[in-house]
Amino acid sequence: MTSTGEPTPRSTAEILAQALERLERVSGAEDGRRVVAAMSGGLDSSVTAALLHRAGYEVVGISMHLFDKGAGLRTSEGKCCTLNDFQDAKRVADLVGFPHYVLDFETRFQEKVIQPFVASYARGETPSPCILCNQFLKFKSLIEAANELGARFVATGHYAKILFRDGTYHLLKADDPLKDQSYFLFSHTQETLARTLFPLEGLAKAQVRELARFLGLPVAEKPESQEICFVTQGRYDKYLEEKGCAPREGQGPFRHVDGTLLGQHDGYWRFTVGQRRGLGIAYARPLYVTGIDPATRTVWVGEAEHLYGSDLEAREATWCGMPPAAPFPCRAKLRSRSSEAPAFVEPLGDGRVRVRFESPQRAITPGQAIVFYEGDEVLGGAWIERGR
Repeated sequence: MTSTGEPTPRSTAEILAQALERLERVSGAEDGRRVVAAMSGGLDSSVTAALLHRAGYEVVGISMHLFDKGAGLRTSEGKCCTLNDFQDAKRVADLVGFPHYVLDFETRFQEKVIQPFVASYARGETPSPCILCNQFLKFKSLIEAANELGARFVATGHYAKILFRDGTYHLLKADDPLKDQSYFLFSHTQETLARTLFPLEGLAKAQVRELARFLGLPVAEKPESQEICFVTQGRYDKYLEEKGCAPREGQGPFRHVDGTLLGQHDGYWRFTVGQRRGLGIAYARPLYVTGIDPATRTVWVGEAEHLYGSDLEAREATWCGMPPAAPFPCRAKLRSRSSEAPAFVEPLGDGRVRVRFESPQRAITPGQAIVFYEGDEVLGGAWIERGR
């Protein structure tokens, strides 16, 4: 401890030693030391692979070719998964000393991520494609690749934790609350948790970057990617129109929640629940999107108080452990950056759930995920269909 009572800062070597110790505890079996490391070419996945190699794992680096990247140059700041990124991944693999391959998953990405993304907007929803990519590509597809390579584990650079206790795998929040990505991982099951490693679980982002410098990785100063990778120009509306989401008769009415016609818009797929900017409506008070009806192409708007609701229904629920047989209390999260709130979850059968919050929540958005927590543990989640 320092004289002020603060924890003594750890050296980079100490941080590295503790990260390696955590990995050593995961698997001591000789037949469990081969691991497929997902490598996007970014900082987190590169440090993940390097840590695994340092810990004595037999690492096979895999980059996933997901969509047509044109000339292979970055089309805008913050994009990931370009050909330049794959070259960065190979540079890291060559430097550290393990093989690296690029596998073609473009067809599956189209089927499992892009097509549902477009269909969700067409239904008047706001989708979260990164969760689908995690579920169907980064884990399901990579585990299939790991099986072909004789690898026991798949490792990614996500900030989350997996704990094996009492014969069950548990998905937990990362130690760093600012980087925790457990919300995006709710679709994990016992089968996938048993095959997954998160080497960054106990690290903060600044520590990961310092480890990259310490290990001499060429991506140590590389910025984070924050945009959706396949929307190359940063314009969702243009992308959706190119993909056929937009009907020719795209124009529709803006209506206040009281039914008053307030104007016309050029496409309901351009809007999301909770949106305020870009409406182009003159009104005495600030207006927000409160709902979208694709059947009539109506975008409903109202004042801030009209955004709040306490109930929702969701579909396609998945559970990290045993599916619940009865209603249960928990804390639920409506979007990745929102706070958890006390809620009561009622299973309805066929993967559907009804959720009632103790207090009204802002902007319950169809197409987004609701994730259920008990303390730091992820219980599961589902896709919001309607709120009220």
